[in-house]
Amino acid sequence: MKLDQAIQQHLARLPLSLQGEVLDYVLYLEQKAGTQLPADSERQKSLANALKKASAMNPYAGVDPAAWVREQRDERALPGRE
Repeated sequence: MKLDQAIQQHLARLPLSLQGEVLDYVLYLEQKAGTQLPADSERQKSLANALKKASAMNPYAGVDPAAWVREQRDERALPGRE
């Protein structure tokens, strides 16, 4: 298996919020390494491609929004509602 495929498999298993953190870290590493950013048109194409892939993954397909909100509220105390 190629390295990029292994990374993609591991990334796909992470929740969307952690996938965002992975992207932040990759951008940090690029900046640290002094990698030149592609031209604006290339960046736009790259972003469009990434958004298409994210859309195709449909990460929220199995999420019930009301259940998610209830779960989030159960995990932390709301101010004035102890």
